[in-house]
Amino acid sequence: MTDLPNMPSFDSLALKPEQRCNKVFNAIIKTLLHNRNQWMTAMQLVEDCRKLDLAQLRGNTPRATIQGAISTGLSTARSLKAEPPIEKYKATYGVCYRISLKLFPKDSEVIALMDMNPPPDNVNQSPPVRKPRPKARKLTYTKKKTQTQAKKKKLPPKKITSANKKITQTNRSTKSRKQLYHYTSESDSEESDSDSDSDGSETDDSDTESSDEQPSRKKIARYHSTSDFTSESESDSSESDISMNTSQQDTNDTLQNEIDDFNSSLCTTNEPSDFDINLSIGPTSFAVAQEIGYSYARFRHQGNMRYPKSNCEDSFCIKDLKNLDGSLLCRLFCLADGHGGPGCSAFLTTQIPECIENMLRQYDYSQLDDQDVQDKFKQDMILLIKHLDDEYLEAKREEYLRWQVHETSAEPVDDGATLVINLFFGEWFININVGDSRTLIGCKTENKWIVEFSSEDHKPYLERLALQIYSNGGVFVDNQDKPIKFDPFPQDRNVRPNLKNARIRLQSADNELGVPYKNNNGIHFSLNVAATCGDLLFKLDPSRPVISCMPDIFFEKLGPFTEYSGNRFMLMSSDGLFDHLYSNKAEIQNQTIATCIGQQLDAGCQLKKIVAHLCNREGDRHLFENTLQEYDDCTCILVLM
Repeated sequence: MTDLPNMPSFDSLALKPEQRCNKVFNAIIKTLLHNRNQWMTAMQLVEDCRKLDLAQLRGNTPRATIQGAISTGLSTARSLKAEPPIEKYKATYGVCYRISLKLFPKDSEVIALMDMNPPPDNVNQSPPVRKPRPKARKLTYTKKKTQTQAKKKKLPPKKITSANKKITQTNRSTKSRKQLYHYTSESDSEESDSDSDSDGSETDDSDTESSDEQPSRKKIARYHSTSDFTSESESDSSESDISMNTSQQDTNDTLQNEIDDFNSSLCTTNEPSDFDINLSIGPTSFAVAQEIGYSYARFRHQGNMRYPKSNCEDSFCIKDLKNLDGSLLCRLFCLADGHGGPGCSAFLTTQIPECIENMLRQYDYSQLDDQDVQDKFKQDMILLIKHLDDEYLEAKREEYLRWQVHETSAEPVDDGATLVINLFFGEWFININVGDSRTLIGCKTENKWIVEFSSEDHKPYLERLALQIYSNGGVFVDNQDKPIKFDPFPQDRNVRPNLKNARIRLQSADNELGVPYKNNNGIHFSLNVAATCGDLLFKLDPSRPVISCMPDIFFEKLGPFTEYSGNRFMLMSSDGLFDHLYSNKAEIQNQTIATCIGQQLDAGCQLKKIVAHLCNREGDRHLFENTLQEYDDCTCILVLM
């Protein structure tokens, strides 16, 4: 885009006072001025209005709010017999808007330099179609009957003879097709590939030609539809079942194909052989996948290329902790999800193995049945994490002090991280959690996969954390940095519903170290997690930290560790997985992921394919939200137990 001189101010535009009364319309005009009056769709206007904090576009239909405000502005101009304030251009992907050039001052240099051409548009292309959002609780998806089929009168049943029975079943199969999940093992996929090549070559060619004509921002995993010769009662019963169909009649191994095609550049996977561990003891069947966060261009004419982050802020560690004689003491799985930078997460995963190894040498796992021993273990672990947090914060204080006296030219970065640690200590499984990274254990009972255990996310709405945050100087705000009313008296409940989507910032953030507390737009820095390591801004007063690093610790006795029997697994993941699911309720998220993993294990999929499938958040439209502009870092560690 051509560099333009400073755009005219909002007050200099030829708008009458009656046209300046609508706040949403004013926000639209200011957003277009901020983007130098280039053509923008309603959804782009929604995103920029929110980022610039010009209008509170709440509700489920913010795009309709923008379109309604533009229509109101045009009708107001007609009633005042004034010039239309907004110009429209209908493209194949939607209607675009910009400020009418007649509103600018006549002596403005902007008009002469402004691009008068319509937005780039290719009439041969059509926008990608978004599938409707499925219900979170239903994990089988069946195409609904059309209105025409629903209104048809039921004809009296005809007698079916043996001669035409086969024809009747064939006709019925074309009307009842169900969209189902299919996970196949490698052997099944090889057979199905040969069948599909021989039977459907013409169909494959036509599909390829049509796909070349349409723009594709990304590849989306396609789940093949199958035809079941079942009655309506059987079809209804299958819909109510919460488990996914794992039929081995799939015609293609879509899971592996989509992983190879889509995640080859940003997603990496690791297996046990990639780590320095003893493969004959403890949990030896596991896999790790990590995808670097990325974003898409804001405007359609800028292309559909993904822009990855410069650094992945997730860090993980898998290591065998050993006794002084070299024997195996414990197997450690550690994951830290950084925010603000990768420094804190890398520090934690580097320091934790040695610290925990020295601590565990003082314990005998056979004594953990004693509650007093467990309590002492918890206290030692709390002190260990507190010590690491203090060490990192002190290093950050020194960095800011050196920067204040101009000993260093580069301004320090105030970053933090969540932390989740899982220990396989003899016959015990121990979970340590700080923040909103999550661990869940899934098990199979009566041919259904359920959640046996899941860690609790440390969110601002938890009653036990909200009181401490408020009393130590924290303020709860919404996404627009508007304070949320908080009752300082304890409540007889575990959560506070009004803090469901709350963020945390400070009441007064001026400090001698010069730690920044506002961004360039004057908006306070805030966090949506209520327990972290690092984050110096929220721990300027060590005696009264707004956000603490207090962990939750969970014990479960597994018994002597045996080979995987096909009925239990552990998943630990950063919030980059769970935040992109359809449902925002932790219980539904956990059950959805447990069922998804369990069905793939039953189908014989390899572990590295399963974790890569989870990290590919644009590949499974039944699992994850529709197209987003930004995707966070995502790390998944799957262990068979």
